Amino acid sequence: MAPIIFITGISGYIGGQVLHDITKKHPEYQVHGLVRTKEQQQQIASKYPFVKTVIGDLDSAEVLKAEAAQVDVVLPDADHNPSILYLLPSLQKTGTFIQLSGAASISTASNGLGQLTTKKWSDIADLKEITTFDHSHLHAVTDQLVLSEGKKQGIRTAVVVPPGVYGTGQGEVKKTSMVLPWYVDAVKKRGRGFTLGEGTNVASVIHVRDLAAAFILLVEEALKEGGGRADWGEEGWYYVEGGEYVFREMAGAIVKGMKKKGWIEREGVDEIKIEEAKELHPYAELLWGINMRVNGERIKALGWSAKEESVFDSIPELLAD
Repeated sequence: MAPIIFITGISGYIGGQVLHDITKKHPEYQVHGLVRTKEQQQQIASKYPFVKTVIGDLDSAEVLKAEAAQVDVVLPDADHNPSILYLLPSLQKTGTFIQLSGAASISTASNGLGQLTTKKWSDIADLKEITTFDHSHLHAVTDQLVLSEGKKQGIRTAVVVPPGVYGTGQGEVKKTSMVLPWYVDAVKKRGRGFTLGEGTNVASVIHVRDLAAAFILLVEEALKEGGGRADWGEEGWYYVEGGEYVFREMAGAIVKGMKKKGWIEREGVDEIKIEEAKELHPYAELLWGINMRVNGERIKALGWSAKEESVFDSIPELLAD
């Protein structure tokens, strides 16, 4: 019998890319997806008529439980604790739960906004600390719930933790990320480039297609006897990264491209304070002022590597009309 995969974020940026790639690589899989509206259902069906969609949201307890009970792998995509408690206990004992989280849990501006911190978090050496963060850390509550509930239910779990995601997605509904597209919007609004403080802060990044490839690799391992070569449960923590950038260098490259296109009049990058930045975007501190540096050793040990264009090489696509 063909494996069944349930993706809750099928209409989203990352989930849409996973849908696109997994159906291409594994046409033998049966893919189910959660959509919020009939319009999204029709959009998905127009491109993927062989994918089963169900209408609901993360609070649709009975829908989620019914789907989880019949599938082999669940790929949820949000910090939504009730849905985890609907999905995970409903899985068969042979099933696998692969949660999408985010590396904002280790983001820091401990030396000040826009200032470099040298710590790079490892999903092997730092595992104990990152899986027991206090609940003031973003994603920590949900991440720890997945691990504890998986252990309680005897279900294989993994937490996939990307840093900043870039690149145009190939999903049918949402195709763009947040950090860099929102910076472009902010520069348009301001008329000039900027950094928070000196802009020497550094962020790890991953192309959306490389991230999807990591998810698919874990699905493949999950479907092998005994969970394959992957780590699961308390050791099933996977940073997925494909390089990093200094924010000031990224800002300068984006602004140069925007000037060339005639979107702004000057190429300069100003150092601004958080008060001005928040007028451009309420999440400015987290988007453009922090360090978020990770080393994804576990996924690389499974043979995964980043193959897509670098974040700097993706700037023309970012600035496409």
